Amino acid sequence: MFAALWLLDIIARQTRSQQPKKHYNTSSQTKSVYRPSFTRNHSETDAGRITVIVKVAIANTLDNISPEILSHYLRARGWKEVGDFLGNASIWHQGDDLEVILPKSPQLRDYKNRIREIIDVLEISEHRDRQQIVNDLLLKPTDLIKIRIDSPDIIGGTIPIDEAVRLFEATSKIMKFAASATLEQRSIFRGGMFAQVREYLQELRVGETEQGSYIINVLSPIMHDHEDFGRKVNISLNTAIAAIRAKSQEVLAGSNIEIFEQAVSDGVSANLCDALLEVGSHTDLQDLGFRWQWSPIWNAPSSIHKQLALPKETFPVLEEASKLLKQNNILRKPVNKTRSPSPYRDLLTLIEGEVIGLHRRDRAADANVTILTNINGSKREVMLKLNEAYYRNAVRAHLDNHKIAFYGQIIDNGSDISIQSIQDFRVVL
Repeated sequence: MFAALWLLDIIARQTRSQQPKKHYNTSSQTKSVYRPSFTRNHSETDAGRITVIVKVAIANTLDNISPEILSHYLRARGWKEVGDFLGNASIWHQGDDLEVILPKSPQLRDYKNRIREIIDVLEISEHRDRQQIVNDLLLKPTDLIKIRIDSPDIIGGTIPIDEAVRLFEATSKIMKFAASATLEQRSIFRGGMFAQVREYLQELRVGETEQGSYIINVLSPIMHDHEDFGRKVNISLNTAIAAIRAKSQEVLAGSNIEIFEQAVSDGVSANLCDALLEVGSHTDLQDLGFRWQWSPIWNAPSSIHKQLALPKETFPVLEEASKLLKQNNILRKPVNKTRSPSPYRDLLTLIEGEVIGLHRRDRAADANVTILTNINGSKREVMLKLNEAYYRNAVRAHLDNHKIAFYGQIIDNGSDISIQSIQDFRVVL
């Protein structure tokens, strides 16, 4: 096996030596794809010098391509890991004709040569320029979200500067509340930001805008250190936009606006609706489009829309949906205490239960609500004193046969149990 592999290696080297060196040709026919990165310091006509610099640049970056990233890249493009080579490398096949040997550590003496050979094979199999392949491997694994604004106010791919500022702020909010819904699905987010969301937003980048309409390129890192949180956010946004589009079409066809309550489980919140409305209110918007381009390093998610568009008739519906979601204050799944932005809340207990009794005196500021909940392993009926807003949530949960969830301090006096310091009283769907 060892001899056969090295024989394949020698044949591959001989084959490459017989092929035309189209990327390292120093003639005037050298591909211009390399020039944009180097024309600042070198003459456009000095093709030979530019080409030499490209060779050095690629060679010097090969050490920075990690085995982990390259293995993800190969797997995402249909390569299969089929075996081990001397304990120092893995063998990968694509179909019956292509094979590469991937070193397991950059510390190996021939690491750079092996990576160069892999890129040689990828250049042939993908019919792509080697510099593009190297760029993909060097970039942090990142998904691209293209947000397209289609409006008569856009002239030559440009918009007024004040409107651009507001547009980028709205884009930041869209990503913020898509990320928030990835951690917890609720109808409205109030108060502080999740630490993981804050960290994710700090990692976001905006690429060069595109003409045609006005396109904002949001570079969303996958963030493998956080269990691929960035990829989850991008999928959450995709799911939420699809739900908004579907529910809006149903409302426009005659359904009640309350069907938007179902979309909370798809990541739709009043905050996301408001952020989308900020985009729609600044121009004579005809269409708001979203398009996803998944990182070449990771497998593209299945059953996900590649592009979605919200037509202008969607936005009056979004306005009503936002009001509904703010009023009903729905919690799709209970908050995990470790994710709470409030240090004080960590001293409270997360409680779930069902409303079994409602009592309120006329014009009274507070109301009494009896719930059935599990405390210390046994079912207990507990009476709560709730303010107006929390009482409305209790009434709604009781009428719709939904459970409730909240934080509180349990006071156990033996025969009697009470709950104080009630916070975040919500309906759980």
